[in-house]
Amino acid sequence: MNASKSLALVLLTLVVGSSLAFGQTGTVKGTVKFAGTPPTMTPYKVTYNNNVCGNEASLDRLVVGKDGGVEYAVVYIEGLKGKAERVAPSKYVIDQKDCSYNPHVLIVSHGESFTVANADPLFHNVHGYFASNNETAFNIAQPIKGMKSVQRVRKPGMYMIRCDVHPWMNAYIYVSGDGYAAATDKDGNFTLSDVPPGKYKLVMWHEGWDTKDVSGKPEFSKPIEQTQEITVVAGQTADADFTLK
Repeated sequence: MNASKSLALVLLTLVVGSSLAFGQTGTVKGTVKFAGTPPTMTPYKVTYNNNVCGNEASLDRLVVGKDGGVEYAVVYIEGLKGKAERVAPSKYVIDQKDCSYNPHVLIVSHGESFTVANADPLFHNVHGYFASNNETAFNIAQPIKGMKSVQRVRKPGMYMIRCDVHPWMNAYIYVSGDGYAAATDKDGNFTLSDVPPGKYKLVMWHEGWDTKDVSGKPEFSKPIEQTQEITVVAGQTADADFTLK
């Protein structure tokens, strides 16, 4: 078989394979919105390192955008096993800048790593807790501006991130066991792609927004979870909306 015929066979195989795969999965799309007028979020009063951290800090516990859309909610399909994409640690990054974690919520695939960067000329640390029991999962110290560290996460679930030096700094990492998870954008939108056809339980998780001061450290209320049953049909989009109030 000459080279041209070999190439033609390879291309045909790819086309046929793509045709068979096309339309065999569906999509889940929706929104998370806040009903009514959202409560006023009182900034945390910063009393030290003000030259870098400023005088007030947003806790980012409830961020409401256009038409009541809620940012930073996590939406995932419970129990669905799939092949999560393997990526380099640089794709998953939490930056510490102006004494704040960015992004506030990060989705990481099970078994992957994420990079922590310190953009401030201050000592920061990324103290990760298992949200289910508040036990320490990892603790990364970064005393020097420009430092980068790579942390691997092996256990699926939610992790809460705090800085022991600057107690208002908080964020979350959701380790997805299958890749079918997303954080809502600034308008409260989310999309889960390439979902196999079937009936599933869709979970919406939000960290909650009630905060109280305990010995100078903000303590947060329990997270909010909502669920609904969805049916995914090949080649179609299943709509799912959640409401907080």
